Amino acid sequence: MSTLDWIIVAIYVFAAIAIGLLFTKKASASTTDFFVAGRSLPWYIAGTSMVATTFSSDTPLFVAGAVREQGVYANWIWWIGLIGIMVSVFFFANLWRRSQVLTEIELIRLRYDSSIFVDGLRIFKALFDGVFINSIIIASVTLAMSKIIVAILGLSSEPLFVLPLFGAITATTAILILLSVAAVAYTALSGLYGVVYTDLIQFGLAIVGAIALAVIVYVDLLPQGGIAVALQQAPGFKTDTLNFFPELNWDLKTATFAILLVIGWWNAAPGSSFYLQRTLACRTEKDAMLSLYWFAFCHIVIRSWPWIVVGVASLIYFPALADAEHAYPQMIDSFLPVGLKGVMVASLLAAFMSTLDTQLNWGSSYLVNDIYQPFIAKNKSKHHYVKVARYSMLVLAGIALLVTTQLTSILSAYEYIAVIITPVSLVLIMRWYWWRINVWSEISALIGAAVIGNAMLWILPDEKGEHWFAVRMLITTVITLVLCLTVTLFTSRKGPSEQTKRFYQQLRIHGSGWERVRVETQVEPVSAGIKDNTIACISSIGFIYCLLFSIGYFIFDQLQLAIINLVLAGFFGFIIKQKLPSIIRKLKEFPIQNNIAQ
Repeated sequence: MSTLDWIIVAIYVFAAIAIGLLFTKKASASTTDFFVAGRSLPWYIAGTSMVATTFSSDTPLFVAGAVREQGVYANWIWWIGLIGIMVSVFFFANLWRRSQVLTEIELIRLRYDSSIFVDGLRIFKALFDGVFINSIIIASVTLAMSKIIVAILGLSSEPLFVLPLFGAITATTAILILLSVAAVAYTALSGLYGVVYTDLIQFGLAIVGAIALAVIVYVDLLPQGGIAVALQQAPGFKTDTLNFFPELNWDLKTATFAILLVIGWWNAAPGSSFYLQRTLACRTEKDAMLSLYWFAFCHIVIRSWPWIVVGVASLIYFPALADAEHAYPQMIDSFLPVGLKGVMVASLLAAFMSTLDTQLNWGSSYLVNDIYQPFIAKNKSKHHYVKVARYSMLVLAGIALLVTTQLTSILSAYEYIAVIITPVSLVLIMRWYWWRINVWSEISALIGAAVIGNAMLWILPDEKGEHWFAVRMLITTVITLVLCLTVTLFTSRKGPSEQTKRFYQQLRIHGSGWERVRVETQVEPVSAGIKDNTIACISSIGFIYCLLFSIGYFIFDQLQLAIINLVLAGFFGFIIKQKLPSIIRKLKEFPIQNNIAQ
């Protein structure tokens, strides 16, 4: 790292803090301003913020490491999420924005009859998602950032001093603490306003740095015949490294791919976490829908290949790395010149801070909106709740740093979350389109997923390099679904409650799952054009996947397959152009009403 590189890094950190100061007054007006930016975001701001946040410091390390260990097809663990995102675009985004809730968990209060069990579910989910899952995510990006700092800066691992609970504090730990303090500071000052606008800077830095590194590496391999040829000559070359799909054999790799294809996208479909927070922060239903669409395109098409190219190339330059997740920072240190290295390091620091600020703001929204305000301190001033939100961020940051000391692998963290969350996701999908889903449906799904998912870690542990997480996820999902459906049918025999009817009257959801409620209330659903939405959804999935594969095949010199996929992408794009305008027009025609209850 040269002086110029450090200057670039410093400029970003100071810019982030300056943005926090700029929006302090605006964010302090109310919790709506602090947590969802006053519902004022246009689609391109909200969508870009989602992209920036998902480009956390652990993501390129995870992708490059997965490519090294398993091959390009390992990326299906996150590529498959595109299906869920597109389902969310066409079937959930507008409903979320129409509901006008402040958090995902607040929907529990609107959807189910008021009771101690509903309150308990709301509190539990606020703690589980806002603290437990949140801490694991923050810990994974902190672990990644520590690997980046060690590989690029080459700092000593000798402890500077020791703190109770946290243990030895090294130079790397000290830098992470300073970055965390900066992120907490500007997020606490500016709320979601500061988060999304610093994300714009982070997105620009990240794209420039990632593409620059990939291009430099790709060009460097041209004298060897290109990246595909050079890889074949590398020590330990595996023939399936460049496969976009696993070979269809009766083995664990094929089973993992099939399971991901069927259920791996469920958790993205109903909307959750910071994606949903940005959706709720959009100014209209149209913006909510398009923000997710823009995010999906950038997330899958624009960002995939720079990371994958670097991961593949690392097998050529560093074939014997002990830790696959060190590959990406090693490539940065070896290939980027002065200036560009500063941009890349700044982008990774920004990615760390971007994810941290988002997770803290999102987690704080659960603690304040779904626990503190309704159950601990009712009817306080708006400024009081904003102040509590700022303090809660400090608590979340401290808990996350403790979890970081226990985390050893980024990939294992993602796999654990997937096993626990996916089984519950189907219930979260069904609660929008089937009136019989009730509070006991969610409670039974949560208990089933937690018990079975954790039991599967002992019954089917990962051994000898084999990853059984998808099988664990499938077994957990099947058992949880049977349990949940049994509980649902038993507890909803009396028919739709008054709260269920009010929920339907507000949102006027289409589909046969609300037919009985529709008859009893005599309220017609909004004409959503299910056929057009379904065609547009499927075409959008085909368009983005074909464009993704086309770019990849071009990179790896498989021109025939590249052209075929490009033609298919054009075909799907034509269908989207025909359907999307009419879908958007229907969204604009529907007036947004007030919340069902306060």
